[in-house]
Amino acid sequence: MNWMQTVRMAFKSIMNNKVRSILTMLGIIIGVASVIAIVASIQGTSKLQRLQYEAMGVNRIDVSGWGAKSNDWEDFEEYLDTELSDKVAAWSPQTTYYDWQSNGIQYRAQTLSNENSYTYMYFGNQDYGEVTSHTISVGRDISETDCNSRARVCVIGETIRKYFFGAMSPLGQKIRIGGKSFEIIGVYEGKYDGKLNTEDQMIVMPYTLQSSMMSMSGISDKQYVIKAANKEDISELTNTLLPEFMQSRCENNGGYFSAYSNSEWQEQSESSTNMLAFLGGGIASISLLVGGIGIMNIMLVSVTERTREIGIRMAIGARKRDIIGQFLIEAAVVSCFGGIIGIVLGCFLSAILGNMLLGQLQDAYMPVVEHFTVLPSPALIIGAFLFSALLGIIFGLYPANKASNLQPVDALRTQ
Repeated sequence: MNWMQTVRMAFKSIMNNKVRSILTMLGIIIGVASVIAIVASIQGTSKLQRLQYEAMGVNRIDVSGWGAKSNDWEDFEEYLDTELSDKVAAWSPQTTYYDWQSNGIQYRAQTLSNENSYTYMYFGNQDYGEVTSHTISVGRDISETDCNSRARVCVIGETIRKYFFGAMSPLGQKIRIGGKSFEIIGVYEGKYDGKLNTEDQMIVMPYTLQSSMMSMSGISDKQYVIKAANKEDISELTNTLLPEFMQSRCENNGGYFSAYSNSEWQEQSESSTNMLAFLGGGIASISLLVGGIGIMNIMLVSVTERTREIGIRMAIGARKRDIIGQFLIEAAVVSCFGGIIGIVLGCFLSAILGNMLLGQLQDAYMPVVEHFTVLPSPALIIGAFLFSALLGIIFGLYPANKASNLQPVDALRTQ
């Protein structure tokens, strides 16, 4: 008997017992769906967090220091441009402007005061948008010419645009910051849906205006945002190259130096998430084992019911491997169909759980990620299908072997 006949007989047997076959699949369906939904949701959480941190700046390194002299920081900037040019894609100061007088941002008769909400005001250079992954939606970014000429221009965030201008174009309009007039040259696209008290409520000015804007001239507190050329360079920059150059200069004057990247924390978080996904998938796999035991039980019942049929097949020339093949194929088909249905159900559950996670993890402190859907990876789908097929074969092996060991004479006597 060839394999095609064996497969046809296996399918015929399954179709003759539809309800029993569906109930047998149920354990596999639940197991596969649970594994996919749990693992995909955990991996989706990790992906969402990664996208949120990338929205804050790809390969971003935040540097802060205090205590070093002005010429030390000038040397540091030159060091970034020359010796580290192959590892640093771009950099920008990010010194915060503090509105000590609480005058707020003024546009004509309107005022956005820090008493009601907080506006993030920074001094940056022409690369500020690149290092912080801010995209210009209207107008242009600060240029090198603006910095060199100390032009009183600024780029505003989406919240400022909504608050003061609504549907009107803000380009060319004048706002007052610290009592001084600034022309709006651009608007950064919102990352937080334009909400108050988020980084969308921001203003960036040329860094060369710091000394004239800040009442405390000669301040030694410095902040920079650096974009590493490659993700692989981040660890070396934060742990070795940057501290070796600046840490001693700051600490010699009783200060400090810090170079930190969210990417390093994200790698640790993803490692922990992968371990959690593995454990969650392992726990959910217990139901798969229960489904496999169910397949073995039903196949044993099937062998008992079809003992006479097995005897007839053996009497007319069926070999031991034909009998084993028939029952193994039946077990594998039941398990594979259950796996396919479980995969489809798992994808739906993943999408539902993903929307729930999206609502919980997107808060005012993290950028909004749009069009995010949790779906299992191809590797997870293929792995779940192959595991369900293997489970059917393993748990079908004993019933198949028992059927093949029946003696034809004894089997034919069975009523």
